[in-house]
Amino acid sequence: MAKWNPLALKILLWVMGVLLVVGSAASFVGNAIFDFGSGAGVTAPVAGIAFGAGMMIAGFDPIANISWVRALVVYAILEIVFQVFTQITIGTFDIVSFIIAILAAVLVLVLYPNKPALWMQGGMSSGARA
Repeated sequence: MAKWNPLALKILLWVMGVLLVVGSAASFVGNAIFDFGSGAGVTAPVAGIAFGAGMMIAGFDPIANISWVRALVVYAILEIVFQVFTQITIGTFDIVSFIIAILAAVLVLVLYPNKPALWMQGGMSSGARA
């Protein structure tokens, strides 16, 4: 199974990148009607598309693009917290987003070959510093 881990990690980054791009692109419709996504001078759907594109590019070499792998873990954690928060506060919950975030985080933690590097522990003997 371990020989398939590098390919599986690349596919995971690609799939998450595609999901981020497609989801963000779809939100352009809502953003055009209710302009909530650009209050701070940044358009949220464009930021999501850029993040997804970066995730897909990082999928070519996840080891050299460890910052993007870390960003995926942070995204997954934030998505889980957001879903729990919105369930508690306003009673909405997106089970698909919740499950995908859990799966993405778990798969990254299982598939990434240098786990201490994900948490910035120890020396950076392999891979690029980012």
